[in-house]
Order: sequence, then structure tokens, then C-alpha cells
Amino acid sequence: MQTSAPRALPWLWIAIVAVASVALSFRLSCATPFAALATLAALNMRRADGLVMIAAAFGLNQLVGYGFLNYPHDLDSYAWGAAIGVAAIASYGVATVVAPRIEAYGQVVTAGVTLAAAFAAYEIVLLAATAILPSSELAFAPQIVGEIALVNALVYPGLILLARGADLLGLTGARVRA
Repeated sequence: MQTSAPRALPWLWIAIVAVASVALSFRLSCATPFAALATLAALNMRRADGLVMIAAAFGLNQLVGYGFLNYPHDLDSYAWGAAIGVAAIASYGVATVVAPRIEAYGQVVTAGVTLAAAFAAYEIVLLAATAILPSSELAFAPQIVGEIALVNALVYPGLILLARGADLLGLTGARVRA
């Protein structure tokens, strides 16, 4: 977990996580685990670097979606893409506020609570977007939201392992914390 003065992580580390997000975008499409990425960034990066990583992950997700997964090229799709971008950034913002306030409870609790808060922020922003964007009532059905929460909960440890593996191989020069 980061201290009050987190250290900068090299750009290679950001690239590794961004590449992982591309792989996740291919596999999960619009269920990319932005809350898990936001939590990882909030616990291990300076705010500006974390914001760059989230923006890169979002941009790459959209590139995969429109370039390879045949997302529709219409105004509604672009608007939902923008809403997802805002939600991803809000998720990161909330994670950066929550994490330092609870770090005294240990790494596992901090990671879990931060991930839950980041996920809640992400979903709240998307739910708010339904006030102006077309949406199916099924999009926020408990089963769907639960599946996306589960994806984030399962992917987060995988991202930690990926980052730690890169650390062990000497690729990043930084030590990633849970």
C-alpha cells in the first residue's frame, strides 16, 4: 500500500498494466475491470501516473472495442464510451481518496475496501448516465452488476501477480504492494 508520499513507478510498469487491460478488453469487452485497475493504481502510483494509466487503459479498451470487437459507430455508443471513461476516472479518484484513509487497517483490508469503493463509484457514474443515455433495465440488474463485481474481484489479484512477476524479472524497478 502506498504511504503518504507514493513513489513513482516507471513507465514500463504502466505499459505492462495497459497491455494487460488490452487482453482483458478482448476477453471481457465492456466489462473491463476498471475498478481493479483503479485500485492497483491508487495503491501503487503517484496520482498523475495512475491517472495516465487509467486513461491509457480506457483508450486501449475503446481501441479494441471499435477496432476489433465491432462496437457500433453511432452517437449512443460513443456517448456510452465517454460515460465509461468518466466512470473509470471517477473510480480512480475515489480509490485515491479512500486508500490513504484506511491504510492503518492493513494491506488486505485497504485493498478490499478500496476496490469496493472504486467499484461503487464506477457503477454509480454509469447508473447516473442512464438518466440521459439509452439503456436497458437489465444493464443494472443485480446479476449483471454482481458478475462485473466478481470480474473486478478476481482480476485484481491477477493484476497484483502480473505486476509482482514483472518486478521479480526486474522489468519495472518498483515493488508493487497489494
